[in-house]
Amino acid sequence: MDISIELERIIAIYFNGHNYIVDGVELSREESRLIAYSLIHTLQLMEMIVKGK
Repeated sequence: MDISIELERIIAIYFNGHNYIVDGVELSREESRLIAYSLIHTLQLMEMIVKGK
């Protein structure tokens, strides 16, 4: 699934990085990791939905 591959790529970027600037707002490493965990949860839900179909 293309979306899952893209999510995995984005997760790796946020999880392994330091600070990020998103829409002009700088995120700390902690904030970046929180986003990564949220994206991981989204990926897991998406995979469960796809498997259920």
